[in-house]
Amino acid sequence: MEKKKTTGTFAPDYGNWVSAKLLRMFAGVLAVCLATLAATFLPGVPGSIGCGWLWAVRATLALLCCATAAMLGLFGRAHHAFARGLSAHIVDYVAGKLDTGMSGRVLDIGCGSGALSVAVAKRCTAAQVTGIDYWGPRWDYGKQQCERNATLEGVSRRTTFMQGDAAALPFADGSFDAAVSNFVFHEVKTQPDKKQVIAEALRVVKPGGWFAFHDLFYDTDIYGDTAALETYLSTLASDIHLMPTAGETGVPPFLRNRLFLKHTGLVYGRK
Repeated sequence: MEKKKTTGTFAPDYGNWVSAKLLRMFAGVLAVCLATLAATFLPGVPGSIGCGWLWAVRATLALLCCATAAMLGLFGRAHHAFARGLSAHIVDYVAGKLDTGMSGRVLDIGCGSGALSVAVAKRCTAAQVTGIDYWGPRWDYGKQQCERNATLEGVSRRTTFMQGDAAALPFADGSFDAAVSNFVFHEVKTQPDKKQVIAEALRVVKPGGWFAFHDLFYDTDIYGDTAALETYLSTLASDIHLMPTAGETGVPPFLRNRLFLKHTGLVYGRK
């Protein structure tokens, strides 16, 4: 959705990595739990439940209220941090791994709202950027939103957006001079082996082309043993590196947990 600046012009809408929809869901669950707990104290509650069972129900509801309130508080803080510039800082960090003088074609895999595509287009002013994303109802993003953001940022002539699957990119081998991605690979449902998603991304990069992929590469539940991952990566490109990024991108301590950005890393280099 477009948002107006105080000047009366429209500002790009890149959304938030913790959506308002999710916060409303937590708030709704909390409201239901609180209302149900309060209802157990009404005079008309049947006594046939038994005192012990009734207090067990109340205790369970109270625990649910506390847990939901804690989650609402944590995700609310995360929403605020991303809105205050953390997500933009991370996007700029990933885009910054490309040479500013680079020309040719760049692919943004999982472009979402177009933030990284736009950042690359603004940084690499001689490049043509293609953003591809599966989108769908799970996310508050879409093709029209990407196109609108690119127009508002002044890069619409050098950006194109399309729907597609990161596990089976609709491009021939070596179609792009560079490829980027930000927090996408672990979300690709059509390929259980996320290492294969990296391989698919590199397949469409020309020999000698640049790449920078940011994801939860240090989460062993997703990518397996880190040493084994590094060994595998070495088979995919002539110059490839893996590094942790939580400290590099200014992630605050309360977001360095499994729910958020504890295991972030960057795979980058030249093919």
